[in-house]
Amino acid sequence: QMCIRDRSTWGILKMLARSLINFTRSFRGAARVNLNWSMQRSFAATEDIKSVPGNKPPMLEESVHGRYAGVLFIAASKKEALHHVLEDIRYLKELYQGSEGFRNFLSNIAFKRGEQTQVFDTLNESRKLNEITQSFIETLIENKRVDSLPKVLDKYIEYYRILNKEESITIISSTELNKEDQDRVQQALKQSYKGVNFTVKYQVDSSILGGLQMYSGNTFMDASLLSRVNRIKSELARITI
Repeated sequence: QMCIRDRSTWGILKMLARSLINFTRSFRGAARVNLNWSMQRSFAATEDIKSVPGNKPPMLEESVHGRYAGVLFIAASKKEALHHVLEDIRYLKELYQGSEGFRNFLSNIAFKRGEQTQVFDTLNESRKLNEITQSFIETLIENKRVDSLPKVLDKYIEYYRILNKEESITIISSTELNKEDQDRVQQALKQSYKGVNFTVKYQVDSSILGGLQMYSGNTFMDASLLSRVNRIKSELARITI
């Protein structure tokens, strides 16, 4: 039986559990639509990857989160559940990004194992996780590595993207792009990079004045009005000198 240290701790855990349930409900229906602008969107036909030959991740990383993500990947591949675990991973990542309470919970190493289990059990009641994901979380709790979960989530997503030939791109515009503009951007990417599946994240930065900027890995492309203005200013400065 779980032992709670004191009433104040128990109260905190109950409040956190309630907030997590309420937050997960916000992802359903119209509320989720409102979040689409800041969330990543995938396009181009992609196949769900269930498993890989040998069950090993596409790369190995000797960091703590890299090793744990590798263990999760192997377990999921053996059960032909890589795609199902990916859904859980993305859900937990959305929860981490959107809930300050969940972020504080994961980073607080003072919680005991039983208390951590209680929170994840409550979370699992709201959104049933794959049994592999559940078992993995139990392993993190047992090994006192719950604080590593956010980086593990990112690493698992990275492994899956490599397998899926998927690239992550951030498009920055001065104002919010409408659907027609987004479709044009996506069509241009498809034509320029055939066979690659892109995950596009849209951001707004009014300081670029107009046009677009694009980040992909270590690559930066600047077709903004701000860059043109700065270029003209630089040329005028040389002329006046």
